[in-house]
Amino acid sequence: MNPSNPNIAILLLAAGASRRMGQPKQLLKIKEGQTLLEHTIAVAQYTPCQPIMVVLGANATAIQTSLNTDNIDLVVNPFWEEGMGTTLRMGLQQLLDQNNSLSAVIISVCDQPYLTTDIFLKLLAKYQDTKAPIIVADYGHQIGVPALLDKQFFPQLLALQGDMGARKIIKQHLELVATIDFPQGAIDLDTPEAYKAFLADLENS
Repeated sequence: MNPSNPNIAILLLAAGASRRMGQPKQLLKIKEGQTLLEHTIAVAQYTPCQPIMVVLGANATAIQTSLNTDNIDLVVNPFWEEGMGTTLRMGLQQLLDQNNSLSAVIISVCDQPYLTTDIFLKLLAKYQDTKAPIIVADYGHQIGVPALLDKQFFPQLLALQGDMGARKIIKQHLELVATIDFPQGAIDLDTPEAYKAFLADLENS
């Protein structure tokens, strides 16, 4: 793998309706006026990965209007209500339509406020160093996204249905998984209480 051109794409899943939050969490302001989704995109843009694909669904018009779409690809999943599997599948298919020789894909979500570019770079380095075909974030008590999956898993990802995401595939192949530490990955902004706690932590840091 060429570190400056790893032939690995990043897929950002941002199609959910944020029902527990009560407003689109993609548009929550987190720091310096930046929204949660803008933060996630900026983090991805500082990696050597290309392209960066953002998949929207619920509230797509409002979210798209708020974004600077330079240097990212964007698609809207009209079937987002059927679950994350449809969003992931659509995003990956769009990526492969652009470049069917991708080596791997990094799958991430838009509600982890402590996500940094370094986390993505650690996924890439672990993939290069270990040759493990699945690299996932270890929160300390569980594993999750962001996760890197080698191209050998693309057919399984493209076959996902309903609300089944990459976690299903990862669990089926735990013997092939390597991890990177990301304890703050367990913190996501799904509820008003979580958002309030994050803002308080930000103020005190």
